[in-house]
Amino acid sequence: MPVRQDFQQITGDVPLRPYPLPPLPPGHFYVEAEDPRSLGSGGIFVREDADPFDEYNYRVKSIVYTGRTQFQDIVIADTYNFGRALFLDGAIQSSAEDEALYHEMLVQPALLMHDNPRDVLIVGGGEGATLREVLAHRSVGSAVMIDIDREVVAVCRDQMPTWHCGAFEDPRATLLYMDGRRYLEETDAKFDIIIIDVVDMLENGPAQRLYTRQFYELAHGHLRAGGILVVQGLEFSFADYKAHCALLRTLRTVFAEVHSYKTCVPSFLGSWGFLIASQSVSPHDFGSDALDRAILARLGSEWLDHATGDFIKASFSHCKETRFLLDLPGPILEDDVAFVEPPDIAEEQPFGQILPALSD
Repeated sequence: MPVRQDFQQITGDVPLRPYPLPPLPPGHFYVEAEDPRSLGSGGIFVREDADPFDEYNYRVKSIVYTGRTQFQDIVIADTYNFGRALFLDGAIQSSAEDEALYHEMLVQPALLMHDNPRDVLIVGGGEGATLREVLAHRSVGSAVMIDIDREVVAVCRDQMPTWHCGAFEDPRATLLYMDGRRYLEETDAKFDIIIIDVVDMLENGPAQRLYTRQFYELAHGHLRAGGILVVQGLEFSFADYKAHCALLRTLRTVFAEVHSYKTCVPSFLGSWGFLIASQSVSPHDFGSDALDRAILARLGSEWLDHATGDFIKASFSHCKETRFLLDLPGPILEDDVAFVEPPDIAEEQPFGQILPALSD
């Protein structure tokens, strides 16, 4: 197990360092990392096989829970690198080490850019961390969370308490176990913010009906004036962009303002995308200072672990290649139409190309 080191009281089997350790802010302490050499070979691994070509293995200390619900396989494991982690159908969903980064970036930009978020709908979000970030805003009077899988929510509630921090018991929270699309088809409720935090599945499975033009039109009808929709936008980089760009194009058939942003989530082994959509709210209208003032006024100085005005603004900036890919035309997602990825794009590399300075 890692060795905790309180600054003034370092004990146990720790390495000698030729430098002093600086004092840490309140609430922080040093922890010695596991020495991989002491673990030997073998061990237990959880295999992540969501990529069609590459597989990744997370070495774990122990398996906390395994089970099969009506909808999916669940594994909760304590990993060496990322702490406790949730896997659904072999794909990592969340880890203790960086879940705050993911959930802050999913929730906070939209809520901070809304003048007065009062009623919020969450579709998905089984761990309760999305609900936690929403209810951190005292302006929120009602948060409805819809998740199709009651068993996943129950297991996460029991085995992952630092994710929800008691959000399920907050009197402002309403939990419903049903299909999120059916809920919107049947309710007359209106919301200031709608957050779509469901599994990333564009392989023509049941979750795809939560990613289509028809679903976004339905969601749009349940937003009040000035309302904002935010979608977890799948893995996203210039090396893995097709599904994210399809979501962007699809949202643009419904909303006037659609913007892509991303951050690197270490346990996800790459860069993760998000999409924010509305009829009138643009992230470009908010400066870093304004966002920082909103954070301080609404959440205080201690709540967020990662998000700042500068960080949020930077997440909307993309490299030249990514901007090129985001601007390409292509397919949108429709009900009952299989998503067929566009072909790859290769750039011609002229034979014998040399550095500009050598060709002058």
